[in-house]
Amino acid sequence: MAYEYYMSTGDLEFVMDILPTLEKEYEFWVKHRQGWFKDKEGVAQFPYYQYKAKLKVPRPESYREDFELAEHLETQEQKIRMWSEVASAAETGWDFSTRWFSQTGDEKHRMDSIRTWSIIPVDLNAFMCANARILASLYEIAGDFQKVKIFEKRYAWAKREMRELHWNETDGIWYDYDVERKTHSHQYYVSNAVPLYAKCYDEDDVAPHRVHQYLEREGVLKYKKGLPTSLAMGSSQQWDKENAWPPMIHMVIEGFRTTGDLKLMKVAETMATSWLTGTYQSFIRTHAMFEKYNVTPHTEETSGGGGGEYEVQTGFGWTNGVILDLLDKYGDQFASNPAISTIKSLQNTLVLVVVLYILS
Repeated sequence: MAYEYYMSTGDLEFVMDILPTLEKEYEFWVKHRQGWFKDKEGVAQFPYYQYKAKLKVPRPESYREDFELAEHLETQEQKIRMWSEVASAAETGWDFSTRWFSQTGDEKHRMDSIRTWSIIPVDLNAFMCANARILASLYEIAGDFQKVKIFEKRYAWAKREMRELHWNETDGIWYDYDVERKTHSHQYYVSNAVPLYAKCYDEDDVAPHRVHQYLEREGVLKYKKGLPTSLAMGSSQQWDKENAWPPMIHMVIEGFRTTGDLKLMKVAETMATSWLTGTYQSFIRTHAMFEKYNVTPHTEETSGGGGGEYEVQTGFGWTNGVILDLLDKYGDQFASNPAISTIKSLQNTLVLVVVLYILS
């Protein structure tokens, strides 16, 4: 975000002021969430990152639920591990998802099989990769070439981690890596495509097309209103099945848009205009923007999502931010279509909402 702000405004002074804070945030993950991938001889090759919070008691906000979840466990050590696994899943922002649960056997997709500590998430490592690249660029602007070398090395490590731990050549996609079982998850989650957005791959014409082919093969592009978060249709968790989350949709769109490939840019445009249309029609019907949407193909209408530990929230910051960015990039696509040209009024509505929020 800081780099995008600089590119949009040229406000170098602000970026230089916050640069130490950006590095401090990066260093938190290095100091507290980093592990090293080692070869067969035990020699460290490159770092990776995990969500790995530690909690000795149930979460305060969900004390009863977490207490009951661990109630069957025999030892306090087992309960602490369970509560830490749950807290780590909450740290991901994907609280909760079958992504953090067992993928096999009788425990498959059950909350009490949670094993967040065993997962090396593809999106977290893509974000760290992008952050290393951005910090190298910002320090180059600042003229601190010693820091440039440090973060360029970090970026090179991160690209190697993405290639060797997450990329699956057979399927043509990045997967979460199970560090305990030493295998890929082999499950569709929308996060699999995040490295495309993060530009954390050796840029060529092959990987983006293979990602698109993977999404087609998994059948998720048949969901015309937006990409489902997962295909775990039996899940009751909110970061699963037909819930579509605006930040994830935006990252996939941007991933394809920024390839420069005309075919994939058209894919991005189609996804963006479909998302704008569905969310606008939902807004007209409900007078609300939602944190997440149900994009089931079994109904014509786009509605607020469901599942999880609370009722779907309205507002909503990241939803409105995605809408404004997509209107900026694709709003002109609606001018030639009278049936949906009124979507432009949504831009004025959201701008007014943002201004009133700032002034309040």
